[in-house]
Amino acid sequence: MPQSFTVSGAPLELLDVGELALIHSNYKPMNTWLIDKLFPNRPSFDRDEVPMAEISTVHDLAPLVSPHQPGKPFDTKRAAKAEFVQPAYYKPKNMVTPATAFDEALMERLRTAGIISTGAQQLSDQEKMVIAQIAVMKRNHDAIDNSVLLMATELMLKGKYLLQSDDYEYNMVDYERDASLTFTPLTPWNQAGAKPVTDIETIEQRKLDANGGSTKLYIMSGKVWAALFANEEFKERFVKPYAGIAVPYKPSLNVQEGASFKGHLDDKELWVFDATYRLASGVKRFIPDDYFGAISDTDGSIAQCKIKNMLANGAVQKYFDRQWYSEDPSGIFLMTESAPLAVPSNKNGVCGGTGFIA
Repeated sequence: MPQSFTVSGAPLELLDVGELALIHSNYKPMNTWLIDKLFPNRPSFDRDEVPMAEISTVHDLAPLVSPHQPGKPFDTKRAAKAEFVQPAYYKPKNMVTPATAFDEALMERLRTAGIISTGAQQLSDQEKMVIAQIAVMKRNHDAIDNSVLLMATELMLKGKYLLQSDDYEYNMVDYERDASLTFTPLTPWNQAGAKPVTDIETIEQRKLDANGGSTKLYIMSGKVWAALFANEEFKERFVKPYAGIAVPYKPSLNVQEGASFKGHLDDKELWVFDATYRLASGVKRFIPDDYFGAISDTDGSIAQCKIKNMLANGAVQKYFDRQWYSEDPSGIFLMTESAPLAVPSNKNGVCGGTGFIA
């Protein structure tokens, strides 16, 4: 149902947040490859904190009980220091002002749905506001998704991440990854004398020693991949044996944004990840260009806690959207709230670091 406002004494009908969400879900989804690859689970908790014991990070064993004794519940006690972790809380709020720039693909969908007129040569002010609504919701949702992606990236890189701002108290979420899993090679892989195969074997041993499990994939920058693929030790071990038989690695440019699959090292996937994001201070990378990591934990979670807004009625959802008319400052505002937290399945499921190229 449309949501009606009275602005400057005139009625204005805009899409309600439910309709906006349906349209936005089909509108230019952002790249969430790293979250989808390493954090596929989406648990929800009807509370203000994430109970770590309820996120399965170990394999359950059935309790051994005599047939003449009562059954026993699973032990949900957690050995780590933090039993409960407070999630992040995001509340982007932006004013809806008439759109001045238009996406043709979006316009066509809106015409097909009958939301904007099909024959008019010029958009009405109401239609411009509807288009602006969609843009504001997308901006709010993308801002949250980018923040969660940064949270998950920091967790992958360091085993911890900091939640702090001028309007949010200091909250260091530290899962206490084993210190031995931070690794920098003695010789960068793009320099003479580098031994990347030996380094990777050391990484694998350290991860096994820390109960981090067997590697499922490697993530690195395009520059690190170029140095690895050009290294003689690597070629002797993993390229030359396939000469005349098969192409072991996917031929492609090493310079491309986003995630690029390169092939397998033994049975482990090789991925290059060069995605960037933009802040007011400029363009930044999600992972450093000298990073290499061996990943065994591909079963992490992005948990959601309940929305702390009385109008949400205790709802637990990824986005809680609300729009309203304000007298001061005067305008229609659209706000989105979310309470996510990135959680590893195995805190020692990553070994790697920076310094892999000079």
